[in-house]
Amino acid sequence: MQPELPLVGMAKERQRVDAALDSREPLLILGQRGCGKTRLIMEMLRGREELLYLAWEPTLHGLLISIARALIGAGHADFLARAMPGAERDAWLAEQTSVHLKGLLWNSLTSAPASLILDGISGAGFPAYRFLQRVYHTPGMMVLAVARDMDSMGPLNRLFWDRRRILHVDPLSARDAAQLFNSAADYFKLRNPGLNEFRDKVLECANGNPGQIIEMCRLATQPQYLAGRRVKFAPLRIDAFIKLTG
Repeated sequence: MQPELPLVGMAKERQRVDAALDSREPLLILGQRGCGKTRLIMEMLRGREELLYLAWEPTLHGLLISIARALIGAGHADFLARAMPGAERDAWLAEQTSVHLKGLLWNSLTSAPASLILDGISGAGFPAYRFLQRVYHTPGMMVLAVARDMDSMGPLNRLFWDRRRILHVDPLSARDAAQLFNSAADYFKLRNPGLNEFRDKVLECANGNPGQIIEMCRLATQPQYLAGRRVKFAPLRIDAFIKLTG
């Protein structure tokens, strides 16, 4: 998990997400792994307790459990009144069938709509698509989805046919990438000789990808990537790339 460094750049993306949350319009955020999609979402969630953040679950039952758990955690009054999970909520969730949960969730979200953040959508099947299709079109509901690309979403990409409701996260500008490197170097206390040379290599290879910049700075503190006090850049770069693309 990446450390929480200041969110650098992304002014356009922040404005777009903020506008979607304020107007409760659906939005799909697309971008390569490590580009800062989740970090952007977490920044925009600050002070918005009404939003339900869900790490993606590819199976329908896992998705239903995740939504139900989020509603319980948020104190969603309508769902709690219908479900009556009691004090042992994990035990209650473990006993639920998909059919029962679907009915509870549909009725509760129809009566008291919520805003769902679905982060990391990948490999969705048709059962999850059919459920979310109904949720998506429920009056008052808001769905903000996050994925690498349209193909990875499976059938769920059909929900976001309107290109005006898709936000592509661009790489950081050269200036913002350099600022992020400096923040990461300070965070990880990098004091290697030749730090400027290391910075130039990181910025060139990362090509504006925040996750790669942070990961390479993190790895540069580990003994296996050091020769004395100098960074062995080639293996470090390969391992950072594998982590953020695999």
